[in-house]
Amino acid sequence: MLKPCAVALLAITMSVGLAEAKGRKHVIPGCAVGQQAAATCACGTAANGRPLLCQKGQWCHYPYLKACTQ
Repeated sequence: MLKPCAVALLAITMSVGLAEAKGRKHVIPGCAVGQQAAATCACGTAANGRPLLCQKGQWCHYPYLKACTQ
């Protein structure tokens, strides 16, 4: 009797942990407009509706150009 209860408890614990892990999203910080990016950052929204990501060393030009430049 103890073994089936332990297996059920383990299965419940694992499923809750998996659900919590799926719920977490990686958040990318926003860029400072007109400044060089110190790390990957979101510069705004591109024409296709996706986030416009600038890489380290690029400059964020938003909302006028909607671009990242070296």
